[in-house]
Amino acid sequence: MFQGYNRRTAWLLSAILFLSVQAFPARTGKDNRKTVENFVAGFSLASSARNNLTCAGSDPQPYPVLFSLSENNGNQPSAFLLSVPEFERARNLRPRWGRAGLELAMLMSYSQARYWIKYSRFIEDWQYELTWADQKRRFFTTEALRFDSNAFYLNWTHALAGMLYYEFARTNNLSFWQSAIFSVGGSLYWEYLVEWREVISINDNIMTGLGALSLGEAWFQMGRYFRNSSNPVARLLSWLNPLMKVNGWLDRKKPLSVYHHNYNQAAQDVYFFLGYRNSPVSASPNENTGNLALSLHSRIITDSSYGLPGRVDEKFSSPFYSQLDFDFMFHGIVREELGITARIVPVGRFRQNISWDRKGFSLYYGLGSAFFLNIKRPVTDYDAGRIPVNHPEDFHFEIPRDFRDKLAAVHFLGPVLDVTWHSSPWKFRLKAEAYPSFGMINSLPLNTFSVDNDIQGMKTTLKFYGYHYAFGPDLEALAEVTYRHLKLSGFLAYVHYWSFQGRDRFQSWLSDDSSLEDSRKHYGLSLEIRIPRTLFSVVGSMEGVKRWGRVHELEEKTLEKRYYLGLKYRL
Repeated sequence: MFQGYNRRTAWLLSAILFLSVQAFPARTGKDNRKTVENFVAGFSLASSARNNLTCAGSDPQPYPVLFSLSENNGNQPSAFLLSVPEFERARNLRPRWGRAGLELAMLMSYSQARYWIKYSRFIEDWQYELTWADQKRRFFTTEALRFDSNAFYLNWTHALAGMLYYEFARTNNLSFWQSAIFSVGGSLYWEYLVEWREVISINDNIMTGLGALSLGEAWFQMGRYFRNSSNPVARLLSWLNPLMKVNGWLDRKKPLSVYHHNYNQAAQDVYFFLGYRNSPVSASPNENTGNLALSLHSRIITDSSYGLPGRVDEKFSSPFYSQLDFDFMFHGIVREELGITARIVPVGRFRQNISWDRKGFSLYYGLGSAFFLNIKRPVTDYDAGRIPVNHPEDFHFEIPRDFRDKLAAVHFLGPVLDVTWHSSPWKFRLKAEAYPSFGMINSLPLNTFSVDNDIQGMKTTLKFYGYHYAFGPDLEALAEVTYRHLKLSGFLAYVHYWSFQGRDRFQSWLSDDSSLEDSRKHYGLSLEIRIPRTLFSVVGSMEGVKRWGRVHELEEKTLEKRYYLGLKYRL
């Protein structure tokens, strides 16, 4: 069998080389030989150590050989022959540091000018003068390292700013690790130099510099997936990443787009969801009502051999998996809830052994990172962040607080394991993740506590905006069973936070800096039924969100039940 296989391979190589030589322009014999040698040197029947496919002697048929002209810059090879100039460019894609830096500088200049013009709006943040004594304390001691006193919406959106910094680099062909320099460096520049009058915000550096890594990379992968899709709706959605479109247009005269990627469509799960959701709303948090649920989800695996017959055993140091979810709930025309989830696995190992009859396993494990946001609609001006902390009289502390739940979290590098067993037509998948997590979380019992207690001496963000800065473990698990057009899924996500102590921006003003605890458990079960010969599925699910919190000796817990029914459209 292998002799026949090798003969066919030899004939295929000979035919390709003949066609390739005919395609070269007329040159001297020496130049032609050199060009052919370079072409053969880069030619691969596998994807250049990305896919180590082998044939097992016990299998009744050889595995399909993935034909490609590969490159080693983290982008998968294309599935078609390239001309020699295109092939050489694909192998040596040049990072555009200059253009990335210029784009970042333009945004920074605009934002910096706008911030300084409106400085008076942030007068409550002014704590340092432009003197050597003040700036020496600020730069060379830990005195200025504090958690700031800003509203929740202002603090979580720093992650979106960092995402832009990251994307300037990533869409200019910088790697994941090189792009991280832009988000982290941009955050430090802003905190240390632009905001020279203020404390150096610990939470802003975490949200902007580190939260941007999962958000920015997942945004990049979603945009690249849409850009390479044959689905016209998905191609239109590629404008969701306008930086990729703009930089792609600037590179339009190049023979091969740096954003080309050969996706294995069967391994991706990118879709719209539109349906009915039965759950509470902010105006009636204790009773369920009908709402509209709208979501855009992407779960993308960048390795094109994932799930295909063959053997793979390789390490990866660029993102292998990415996820970006946007979830909205509307009650009438009012947005009641916003959720954003981003995940990446940038480093690890991929192993796979699937037979020709699609039996075997796919496994990847490594270190991942994630960003999570969930916000309920506020019902008061102070919860919405419309009142600054330098107007305490407008908060009316004589009235009990009425905050709504909210959480923004950055999950730092932690272990991720994902394994799928294939036994056609069955498929079983298990995934487990664990992270150390930084969170800005609403204190659940604070509303009740404020009825009989004065909260004005408590942590600054707690008394004004209802949330506190915290740290703790995040644990998540997923299980899926697929049979033909049916998929049954269950998940569990649990995070437990303890508040940070002693680093409040106005620490000396606090008379009650007691420790706080909060936890959130989210679990659910869903059934998906694919409609044959269409891109649609019917999805129904049940979920629960269990919250617990403690302030002093007061504990409180709630359970929110959610029910979904709707249509999923695969992109």
